[in-house]
Amino acid sequence: MAQRPEFDRIRALLGKSVHFRDLAEAERDELAALCKLRKLGDNELAGAAGRPQEEMWIVLQGGLRLSTVTASGEEFVYAVLGPGSFYGLGHLLGNAGAIVDARGFGATELASIGGAQFLALLDRHPQLWRHFAGLLVRRLTLAMSVIRDFGVAPLDQRIVRRLLGQAMSGGADIAGSAPVEMRVNQADLSRMLGASRSRVNAELKRMENARLLDIGYRSITLVDLPRLREIAGSEVFAF
Repeated sequence: MAQRPEFDRIRALLGKSVHFRDLAEAERDELAALCKLRKLGDNELAGAAGRPQEEMWIVLQGGLRLSTVTASGEEFVYAVLGPGSFYGLGHLLGNAGAIVDARGFGATELASIGGAQFLALLDRHPQLWRHFAGLLVRRLTLAMSVIRDFGVAPLDQRIVRRLLGQAMSGGADIAGSAPVEMRVNQADLSRMLGASRSRVNAELKRMENARLLDIGYRSITLVDLPRLREIAGSEVFAF
């Protein structure tokens, strides 16, 4: 069967992503072969809270912004998932509807896998169940650590853990020393952290002045990874 034109791009990304690079090469190839390319404009809705989630998405380019809006109109941002990260796995395995709005963050491309095809792949290769169950366990661990950090971790540590975790999901070498750039803006970062925008901006500016990072337009570059790892501590999880 002829492969889709985007097959090589998807396969290459799976090989770099911390979530999928441990799969056998043949397993990554089969997963990539199931994917269809989906393009989103900036802020374009991919899936809405309360609707069925019938696909798993892997971010190829841009980002996937996950948020909810309260009855009073206040928005909470859970994450901006960058290249290499995924969304929808738990919904497919648990046959559950979405609880967040998922929108493109900038010009975005997703590798989309239909739920029925994905479950058939797991059934053909039962060993894959363990891998994808492990991804959900790590997401749960991440969620629990974020909840804990709201109450006990200083703001600079929470910021750095969030940024390093997002960088990890795309396959960035956060154990090295080369600068790492990621797409995120300060307003969304403050919503993710449950802190005021002024507090987050002040902390980011302090870290920029200390040459820990650089702040750009809708992007933050991690400059001094050794010092950032020291601030974050051992508990950094990929998004």
